[in-house]
Amino acid sequence: MRMSYEQLSKEERFSLDIRRTYLLGMYMNEWGMPESRIVLSKTERSIHVEIYYFPATLQSEISRFVTVGLSQATRPTGERVSAEWMLALPSDLGGVSVARINTYLADIITHHIENAPNSDIPRVMKSSPLAPTEWNATALLIDELRGENESLELIHIGQETIPLLWVIPITAKEADLILEQGIEEFDTHVESSDYSIIDPQRP
Repeated sequence: MRMSYEQLSKEERFSLDIRRTYLLGMYMNEWGMPESRIVLSKTERSIHVEIYYFPATLQSEISRFVTVGLSQATRPTGERVSAEWMLALPSDLGGVSVARINTYLADIITHHIENAPNSDIPRVMKSSPLAPTEWNATALLIDELRGENESLELIHIGQETIPLLWVIPITAKEADLILEQGIEEFDTHVESSDYSIIDPQRP
């Protein structure tokens, strides 16, 4: 179901506008200008999530896709997601288009809102056919933000504190490693690897 911004109540729109202004300001301060935005909406529960694409720059060879409004989305239980997400990729986006990544992110965001009981981390989503076929990293890890400015880890909006969580495409093998041996083993594996953690085409 699609829902336009106009279908939100006045209060919801006001709240979203403030949240967007604040979050986008912080994101742009770190990553420059976003190049595009898509909107994911579901009328039934006033879900309105915007996904912004910040392309890689000369200073940083990392491309980022980041949400605004995910924190306000409600799960079937009525509980808020209370977190925003950031997906970091190499400048070539792992060999796929911006549109393809937006579709993938929209799919996993929808799946997370509908099925995950809460935003506790680390959380692993096992290998999924939703992931781009060009990627070897078809599973997913949601964890605390790493490698970014500390001010983004927990963002204060009014009385609320919103974590910006890191969404990391991982391989099926890495997913098993985390589920069986814990996140510390995964960190050790990443540190000893010749491949970048943000490269979804790594073996």
